[in-house]
Amino acid sequence: MEINFNFVKNSPTFNEGYSTAEKIHKLYTIDDYRDVISNSRLLLETLTKKIFKLENLNAYYHVPDGEYRNLRNDTHYLRGELDYPLSIMDLFDEVRRMGNAAIHDSKIEPDKKQAWRCVCDVHDILVFLINSYDGQDLYYIRPDIAMEAQTSSQFHTRVKNTKPHIKLKDHQTKKVEKHHLHTNLKKVKHFSSVKSVDKPAEKHEQIKPAKQNWFTKLFHKK
Repeated sequence: MEINFNFVKNSPTFNEGYSTAEKIHKLYTIDDYRDVISNSRLLLETLTKKIFKLENLNAYYHVPDGEYRNLRNDTHYLRGELDYPLSIMDLFDEVRRMGNAAIHDSKIEPDKKQAWRCVCDVHDILVFLINSYDGQDLYYIRPDIAMEAQTSSQFHTRVKNTKPHIKLKDHQTKKVEKHHLHTNLKKVKHFSSVKSVDKPAEKHEQIKPAKQNWFTKLFHKK
């Protein structure tokens, strides 16, 4: 499956994240899976701070006694203050948990599938943000993320502020009509682009969940 982060470079709102996103992609190509995941978490921190500024959120929000403001509490705060689709916020949490494990436990040896999952999470988070704030129509890597974002029954009930927030149409993936002359061709979306081209059908690598081990169980923790 082809993937790149060139679309981030052209974003007027999130282009400062391009260098890190491109670094993540290069680290993946050289099989440095631990750094793929740890740098994904660093990028998530940058994006979270950017969202706080864009939405004029209180960076000094209240935290329970004994706790402090960190990425975990920041993302939980975003869940309560913004009407982002739950599927997108779940990606935030997944990248954070994977990153924490990769950074703080030297005994962990992330594998290719886990690193690829993290790359896809970062990609789809950036697609959502750029579609929403820059008015683009970029494609998500995983159709299920786009579908969940569009059909979330809780989407319209999570608005905490009086200011207008993102609407479904702002991050909805546009459908491209098929105009094929041959049956042996199929539409292949170039992810991170509004364009698509005809290309001979080929088998793509499927994203399969990693084996259930102590590392992948981080996905399901709350």
